[in-house]
Amino acid sequence: MILPFPPDRIERAAHQYQSELISFTQKLIQTPSLPGEEEKIAVLVQTEMHRLAYDNVTIDSFGNIIGLIKGGNAPSLMLNGHLDHVATGDPAGWTHPPHSGAIVNGAIWGRGAVDMKGPLACMIYAAAIIKKMGITPPGNIFLAAPVMEETGGVGTTHLTTHLHTDVAIVGEPSHNVLRRGHRGRVELWVTFRGKSIHASMPHLGINPYFSLAEFLRNLKEIPMKKGVTFDSNVAPTLIQTDQTSPNVTPGEIRLTLDWRNTPTESPAEIMEKVQTALNRSLRDGATGSVALATRPFTTYTGKTVEQSAVFPSFELPADSPLVQLAQRTLSETLGAEMPVDVWQFATDGGHLMAAGIPTLGFGPGDETLAHTNREHIRIADMLVALRGYIALALTDWTNALTN
Repeated sequence: MILPFPPDRIERAAHQYQSELISFTQKLIQTPSLPGEEEKIAVLVQTEMHRLAYDNVTIDSFGNIIGLIKGGNAPSLMLNGHLDHVATGDPAGWTHPPHSGAIVNGAIWGRGAVDMKGPLACMIYAAAIIKKMGITPPGNIFLAAPVMEETGGVGTTHLTTHLHTDVAIVGEPSHNVLRRGHRGRVELWVTFRGKSIHASMPHLGINPYFSLAEFLRNLKEIPMKKGVTFDSNVAPTLIQTDQTSPNVTPGEIRLTLDWRNTPTESPAEIMEKVQTALNRSLRDGATGSVALATRPFTTYTGKTVEQSAVFPSFELPADSPLVQLAQRTLSETLGAEMPVDVWQFATDGGHLMAAGIPTLGFGPGDETLAHTNREHIRIADMLVALRGYIALALTDWTNALTN
């Protein structure tokens, strides 16, 4: 056995706190927390951590919440789950109100249920339950609840400047399947510049739409990176112009590209490919440029930071000792062979790995429901994840990190 006690002890402890876990998850869902507006949910999380007797609860200058359950001298572990969620969209499109936290047919409904208030609640309770079981974990357990993940990982990027654990578990929904990596996301702005003119005399201007049209054809011809685990892809998403009048040709058009990259494909390499396609596309004297999409983000604590919309990709090898130990731990605890897979979307795990923290993924919920008006999480899946998080937090990662 990997763990020093039978799995049924973990299962009994998890079920003991089932009603509290469900109630807390509902409260999280009932508390809107758009990026930059997480103050109320941050207070809720801090209050719950104090109630659960965390050894220490702090908040950093960006508003990230950090809870500590003290352990021994073995490697430390971070459980990472963000506080924010995407917009709800039209409430009329929801089967149940998006901030209701309604329980229907054994599932909790609402925005953030899987992405990721349900997983966050499970991680918060898992760390606390270990202490309530009277067990000292092998190493310190840090529960990190960062802000503004949905806007490019602003919170976790800052978090890594002052919190560096030996291992991290990201709780994004994974169907309770162990994840060892994901593709990255690079958001690019491709700008086309011409000469604006009244639409009645287009021959006197330079309409950048024709260069844009040529670029879209050339974009489809850019060779995509192929890999054993991941393939890259690109999608044009948004178009903005410098005009609002329909009888004026624009002088400038900005196209947004969403590029999903493999771990071996850097933002610089991507930009070079796009620049080459752009250079072949310019027509009639138009000019253009390619840049990483960079915006100012302001946290609810008032901190403003300029950050590029880049989620790093990462991949731990399938035969990594860290992956294999986590797989054995979860298999033993949950009573079935644990599959190992990868995410196709980006998470804060890329920022953690970029900071040198070996990172795995594991979380309850159907990831295809994230960002939809059908978002809900099964309570049974949350209880499975709760057991899994307890086991992972009780794992001694020493040998896996040194082999």
